[in-house]
Amino acid sequence: MEMEVRRITNIAEVLKCLPFEREIRKKGRDNSRESQLLLFVESQLNNPYFAFFIAYDRENIVGYCVAFVSIIQGIGNRIHISRWYAKKREVFEALERSVREWIRPYNVKIAQITAVNHIKAIQRRYKFNPVSICLERRI
Repeated sequence: MEMEVRRITNIAEVLKCLPFEREIRKKGRDNSRESQLLLFVESQLNNPYFAFFIAYDRENIVGYCVAFVSIIQGIGNRIHISRWYAKKREVFEALERSVREWIRPYNVKIAQITAVNHIKAIQRRYKFNPVSICLERRI
C-alpha cells in the first residue's frame, strides 16, 4: 500500500472524513453530534497543540487521527487522542509515526484515549492500559 499521512488545516479536507464518522455513530461508538465535532475541529485547525491527520492511499482516505496536547505543570505533557480511525494495522502505525513526530517538541510522555466500547481490544491491540474511571453527568 502506497500511503501518505498529512496534517490537515483545511476544513474542506476534514469534511471528507464524515462518511467514517457516520459509520462510527451507526455502530454506536459515539453519540455526539457531527455538527459539534466539526465546529470544534474547525476552531482548532490552526492551534499548534491540536492536530488532524489523514492517511491517504493514493487519494483515498484510509484513516485519520484527531488529537491535542495538554501541558499541565506538575502533571506532565500528555496527548489526548479524540479519534483514531484505521481499519488496517499499517494505517494505524503510519498515523502513529506522524503523531509521534508532531508531539516530539512538546516532550510528551503519555498518550490518553477515551473509550466507550471494546476496551479489552484497545488494550490488547494498541497497548493502552486503564488508569482511571471517567464519570460524567448531564448538567
